[in-house]
Amino acid sequence: MYECGENVSLVNTLVKIGTERLGVSTSEVDDLKLHLENNVGAKDVMKEIQTGRRRYQIQGVPFFVIGAVDGETSLGQPYGFSGAQDSSTFADIFEELAGNLA
Repeated sequence: MYECGENVSLVNTLVKIGTERLGVSTSEVDDLKLHLENNVGAKDVMKEIQTGRRRYQIQGVPFFVIGAVDGETSLGQPYGFSGAQDSSTFADIFEELAGNLA
């Protein structure tokens, strides 16, 4: 729940991060607060989680799905793997995906 010592489960913390680090303008703050306080998009997030569980047999976190896409089109079968991974695992997958695109 904490990132850099801040509780990211709190709306005001998320708004602060949005404005200070992500470029959310002051004119967008009220809309962002309303969005967060009313759980706008929560159903979509839950739908994505359920889809991921079914499609990739996700049972725990962290879980990574890495694949090549062109717009909305998937270019080949994505890689799915669970657990903490060494950076070389990611580098190998990225290199293989880049080779498949060439």
